[in-house]
Amino acid sequence: MFQINQDRDDLRVKFCGLAETGQIQQSNDRSAAIDPKLYDEVFDGEVDCKTLESVYTLFNSDHPPFHRGHSLSVSDIVQITENKNNYLHGFFYCESVGFENIGFDPAQTQKPDDLLRVVAIEPGKPAYVAEVADQLRSFQQAVRGRIEVTYPFEGNAVAVSNAVSKLDGMPGNRTINGEVYAGTMFIVGDRGDGSFCSLTDEQTERYLAEFQKPEIFDDENMDFGFNMT
Repeated sequence: MFQINQDRDDLRVKFCGLAETGQIQQSNDRSAAIDPKLYDEVFDGEVDCKTLESVYTLFNSDHPPFHRGHSLSVSDIVQITENKNNYLHGFFYCESVGFENIGFDPAQTQKPDDLLRVVAIEPGKPAYVAEVADQLRSFQQAVRGRIEVTYPFEGNAVAVSNAVSKLDGMPGNRTINGEVYAGTMFIVGDRGDGSFCSLTDEQTERYLAEFQKPEIFDDENMDFGFNMT
């Protein structure tokens, strides 16, 4: 997903519809086409949605853990790269009503320099690669609350999870070294000085493989889990 960065939006087209944006740009001797250089990438991941309307609902009611922007709104662009129905692909401009398929070059967009590459693990889902801003607020948003850092792995990688996930009744996620983790968590590199760093390619591949299979847990006893086949 891509959203206009207001610092680069000199014509103030953020939150404008497609036709209005084209008119404003043409009146300033610019192309009517959407300018990808105005946009930041704010989310890259898989969501359990079958339609663009359900994507809109999701990003306005319960943001995915690693979403870095505001609620989905007019002028935002949704990129669909793969879906189970295999009929919806491409870039879609959010209008006041519905979406419009447009041409768009994501290579010209930008994203923050402080992003960390992590392996994200949500309950009931295969692990996937995600990016999170290197700041406490973003870590808290990802795990839905106060963070807890644990060291269940060899080498410079740590697990970041919700500190009160079990007390809050979050669903079981994974068992690591006999310990059950609940709620959304992520694995990130550890510099050894209290700060985080991106996972290496080798670490990313290792933890993606290790946590590809979700686990299922007894609701009344979170001490046991097994891999689904």
